[in-house]
Amino acid sequence: MNRMNLDQIIHEAVVKHMRRPLIVAGNWKMNMTVREGREFLEKLGSVEGSVLLFPPYTTLAALAPEMRRKGVLYGPQNFHYEDGGAYTGEISIPMIRELECSCLLAGHSERRTYYNETDEALSRKTARGVRSGFQVMLCIGESLEERKNGRWQKKLIEQMALDLKDLSFRELGSVLIAYEPVWAIGTGVSASLEEIGETHRLLKLAMRELFGRELPLLYGGSVNEKNAFDIGSCPYVDGFLIGGASLKPEKFREIIEISKRV
Repeated sequence: MNRMNLDQIIHEAVVKHMRRPLIVAGNWKMNMTVREGREFLEKLGSVEGSVLLFPPYTTLAALAPEMRRKGVLYGPQNFHYEDGGAYTGEISIPMIRELECSCLLAGHSERRTYYNETDEALSRKTARGVRSGFQVMLCIGESLEERKNGRWQKKLIEQMALDLKDLSFRELGSVLIAYEPVWAIGTGVSASLEEIGETHRLLKLAMRELFGRELPLLYGGSVNEKNAFDIGSCPYVDGFLIGGASLKPEKFREIIEISKRV
């Protein structure tokens, strides 16, 4: 065994021993009416730890008090960097602050793909959210073609560098990164444990080089109650961003409980 491999094994053991409890976040996307969301929360019950939900705007506004009572942290799936103006269909920081949100979601692959969200826009949004006192969960991810062609490393590092370029060392303390391989979102196919471990390790190393610090790094991509323990056991995984399984209170509760045992 060479020295580099030994150093890696020691570092991974230390990281796993010292890291904080896993973060469990659910992205409801364009699902959950107010009635459905209320029923979900009733079945979910109260929670402890870092449990987040990103509901659609209508459900977010109606159920914010109930989520607070349950111990759930919450925020919107998207937001604008301007306080107001002619931006039909958008939501602003002052609107979000009224709901006592704590976290903002930014850069999800569906926003990047379907709505042409650029890294330049995300840089402005992320900086605006952090400087307004919120935590921002920034999503990054590569396509299947980029993974197969070996361009995935460059793509992920570029996204982090461009989207966070305007933040200071201190401000970066309010950022979480969610790595979501685009080819594994909503497909029922998760990346292999080897792929997850390799990618998260690369991103942690890149964070230290780019920013001089590591940021919490979540994995998203068909996480469910059956694979959560194995994925959460990877040394560089700090939590999950969950799609489909976050729509079922029993499954979401099970993942929360699993996260406490990892």
